Amino acid sequence: MPATRRKPSNPSTRAQQTLAFGPNANKVTKPSLPPQPKKLPKTQSDSLSLSEAVAEIATPSPSPAPEDEQAQHQAQLSNPRTLAIRNQQAATTDVKSSDIEVTAAKVPETQVRKYWRAKEEERIAPRVHQKGLSVNEKILRHFDLSSQYGPCIGIPRVKRWKRAQGLGLHPPIEVLAVLLKEEAAKNGKAERAFMEGLLTSRLAVNE
Repeated sequence: MPATRRKPSNPSTRAQQTLAFGPNANKVTKPSLPPQPKKLPKTQSDSLSLSEAVAEIATPSPSPAPEDEQAQHQAQLSNPRTLAIRNQQAATTDVKSSDIEVTAAKVPETQVRKYWRAKEEERIAPRVHQKGLSVNEKILRHFDLSSQYGPCIGIPRVKRWKRAQGLGLHPPIEVLAVLLKEEAAKNGKAERAFMEGLLTSRLAVNE
């Protein structure tokens, strides 16, 4: 009669066991969950630090002392850009307007036309779209486009001429003579650059 295999008394526990290989061959391993970190109780120090942080955010920073404001003001004055602007303004005010205007008022009309004739001879081709303009208007528009004397937008022509003279750029005396003549004739359009009038008219139309 063949031998029968003996069945285990508790099959459920035997099914959970797994085989282990190595020196501990008879050891039975079971799956286990990883240990969870313990929740520490909220201490009083944590609540105090949170309240201190909230108080620090809510409290505004103190205003700088008068000495700090004076130091910042001195630093702004020593800025190279600020110094350049102040030197430019000083150069404008240092020009003796009365003497220059007296000299420009004595410039004859023949000298003005001779100056413009020399400018025309420097060109290879004749100018276009200026047939209906006077010689004075041509000279002023040429002065507007002469970038070596600074920007022409946002500043009167006379002030731009005097500023260039104060900076040692030596603008033509004929231009100032034309400006004085137009001012005596009460020509308000001659005070500003022609390009500035075009820009302001376009802005008015767009508005």
